[in-house]
Amino acid sequence: MTNTGSDVAANNANPPQQNNENANNTTPMEETVSNFLMKNFEYSLIFVFTFVVFVMNFIAVSISLQCNQDKSLVVKISSAMFAFMFGFLYILINYFMYRVNLKGTACTICSDNPFPFAV
Repeated sequence: MTNTGSDVAANNANPPQQNNENANNTTPMEETVSNFLMKNFEYSLIFVFTFVVFVMNFIAVSISLQCNQDKSLVVKISSAMFAFMFGFLYILINYFMYRVNLKGTACTICSDNPFPFAV
């Protein structure tokens, strides 16, 4: 018996039905492990985000102190606190947009002493 073109077309138009009862064959242990891993992945994302925010804030403090080396201690402390509170925004707005683009004076950044707090 040979298949003709119409038989193949009829079979393709009506594919065999699959049983949906066995579509998701996961054991309770697999579900528990999967839930555990997803929960820990979410926690790790929170910790990574917090770490990145703190690193950005300390970079902003370093830039603030580098730019205000010749200022008084009160100006250094207030500028460093402002930089720590607004980290990324401080770098973007106060340093790049205001100091570099508007004033045209970029600060000299010293990698040997990133937090110059000497009076």
